Amino acid sequence: MQRSGSSRRIPRLRRSPLGAVALITLAALTACGGEGVSTSASSPPGTSGDKASTVTGSPSAAATPGPDAPSPARSTPSVSLAPPGDAAPRCTHDRLALSLGRISPGAGNLYAPLVFTNEGTSACHLEGFPGVTLLDASGERIGAPAQRSGDKRPAVVLAPGESAYAALHTLNKGISDAPCRRPAASVQAYPPGSTYALSTPARAFQVCGETLDVSAVRPGSHP
Repeated sequence: MQRSGSSRRIPRLRRSPLGAVALITLAALTACGGEGVSTSASSPPGTSGDKASTVTGSPSAAATPGPDAPSPARSTPSVSLAPPGDAAPRCTHDRLALSLGRISPGAGNLYAPLVFTNEGTSACHLEGFPGVTLLDASGERIGAPAQRSGDKRPAVVLAPGESAYAALHTLNKGISDAPCRRPAASVQAYPPGSTYALSTPARAFQVCGETLDVSAVRPGSHP
């Protein structure tokens, strides 16, 4: 039997691209299986792969910081401070009386309490330093005003009839080479916070050594 000159072609099977990819992927996974590489390492953010650093253990161990761990910050409650003498207004000059107490020597110094007494009908407070000047009989100022000495003290609340004082200080005669001022006839004092002055007899208070200072007011009428 004579064969035809044209041979019959057998159609070839086409390989699917998906099949080739699957074979390559399977070969890669088989090769990496012996190294213990987990596929979870390629997990995208937000999956269980992001939780690998979480420390697990007993609750007490996790909650107790080590010796080098910083202590947790403690919240400090805010404290609101009331203004000085909040229960009573400031003592004004029109309700105060001024007097100078006994002059006391001590170790080359002279001290005299400058006393403010509440003559009003209600409580008031004093806080801070008075402004003090010595005057002669004609009302002229003798030397410079007193300098502030020491720290500011808490406010003093004065009920009617109660007193607070500020200590006047100078040096005794002969302690310093600086000459003494002439004796004063009166002491003029501005109560703390006031622009109106009070005056009282000076009891011959005399400044020596160019030293005249005054303390902040404190409770009582003398040290």
